[in-house]
Amino acid sequence: MSSPLADWSESPAWLAPIPTSDDREFWVGARNGELRIQRCGACGLHQHYARMLCSHCGADEIAFVVASGLGTIYSFTVIRKNGVPPFRERVPFVVASVQLDEPGARVLAAMPTTAIESVAIGARVRAQFRPVGDEFAFVDFALDSA
Repeated sequence: MSSPLADWSESPAWLAPIPTSDDREFWVGARNGELRIQRCGACGLHQHYARMLCSHCGADEIAFVVASGLGTIYSFTVIRKNGVPPFRERVPFVVASVQLDEPGARVLAAMPTTAIESVAIGARVRAQFRPVGDEFAFVDFALDSA
């Protein structure tokens, strides 16, 4: 039996991101339906979350690129208990560590449109974008049906 999926379409204002100069590009990209991550010009590896130096080689040759939005579940957990609204109304839900297809980058994200029984390590996933306000969006993931 499949678990019912909660409505994640609305989020309280206090959950909206407050971008910094380092990560604004990520949040704006998400609102435009793009997963923007950083790529190092020195070693060629990607990273997420945004930083001023490459987390792999330490170089400062960092630039944002648009990622494919595709990846593989590296690990996941099922959140079954949370007392903070709106999450208490959304349990159970999956949070996954997604190894992106772009070398070096891993993203931690919710999977609100995926039944918990369907999630498995190694499953292919695709980014989804959930607007929060007029300027930004959250990046979620769902099983890739392609």
